[in-house]
Amino acid sequence: MKSKFKFSIESLLHGLEYPKGKIEHITYAQKVAAHVGMDRFNCLAQIKFEDPQINKAFPGGIHLDETLVVGLDNYSSVKLHICIRSKQSTCKIASGNSSSREIKIHNAYRDVVLLKKLSDKQIAEIFNFVWDNLELIQPNPKRIEEDF
Repeated sequence: MKSKFKFSIESLLHGLEYPKGKIEHITYAQKVAAHVGMDRFNCLAQIKFEDPQINKAFPGGIHLDETLVVGLDNYSSVKLHICIRSKQSTCKIASGNSSSREIKIHNAYRDVVLLKKLSDKQIAEIFNFVWDNLELIQPNPKRIEEDF
C-alpha cells in the first residue's frame, strides 16, 4: 500500500514593511540568495514532512537539518529555491520560477546520500502547492514574541 506524501509549510518571516526572522535563518537566506544571483529575498519558509526520515543525513542524529524555501516574489513571478540547511552545510534541492512553472532539480541533491530523498514528483508537488498558495511563504503580518 502506497502512503500519501504529506508536508506543511510555515513562513519564518514576520512583519510587513521590514520583515524579520531568526538570525540564523536570515543569514542563511542571504547566502542562498547571493549564491543563486538574487539581489534580495522576501520569502522564507520551512517545509516539514510527516515522514521524519526525509532529507535526514543519518538515523538517530541530532535534528540539525531543515528543508527551507528561499524566494523572491516580484509580483509578476516568484523564484523559489528549496534547500536543506544544516549546522555546517547546505544542499540545494531544486529551483523554480512561477511564470514558466519550470523546475530544475540540482545534481547536488541527486548525488547526496540521505536516509530518504524526495522524488521528482514530490518536488514538483511542493513547488506547485507553494505557487498555488503563495500566502504560506509570505511574511506573517503578526510579530512573533519569542524573537524579542
